[in-house]
Amino acid sequence: MEQPTHRSRELLSPPSRAWMIVTLLGALALDLIPRPWTTVWGPEATLMTLTFWALRSPAWTGFGLTLLVSIALDVGRGAVLGQTALAAIWVVWGAQKWRSRVLWFGPFGQAVHLVWLWAGALAVQVAVRWLVVGDRIFAYGYLLSPLWMALVWPIWYALLLWPQRWRAELPKHRV
Repeated sequence: MEQPTHRSRELLSPPSRAWMIVTLLGALALDLIPRPWTTVWGPEATLMTLTFWALRSPAWTGFGLTLLVSIALDVGRGAVLGQTALAAIWVVWGAQKWRSRVLWFGPFGQAVHLVWLWAGALAVQVAVRWLVVGDRIFAYGYLLSPLWMALVWPIWYALLLWPQRWRAELPKHRV
């Protein structure tokens, strides 16, 4: 199956389900590692991985998987249950809706498009926390998280796409 990319001649092999699961579990573990210096403004690896797989394999990355992974993230963080889930479902829905447009751009152009989705997800998380817990404190450091995610996106994109490029076979030219 051919997958569209920003390079018209690039053919990729289909993503392996094992690689998808490994990347999601790795991102979940990376987000659950205690990092006191990035609790507010750090990039969210799970959200970026879900975004990547929603763009690259939308049939497999649905709302059920997103809900399962993000509820696990909420439980692991001890956050308001469903706070990350609602935000992640927003991002996956937006990524699947914009998929045909976003994939035409390179990783830097994709980051410009996706930063708005991630900022919206952050706004959803802050709103849920405000409505459920009554936490009225808004740290301006929250605004840095989508920007960091946009800066890290080209590296993250290349890292997650690497096995598909590595396994891709070049088409044979016929005379």
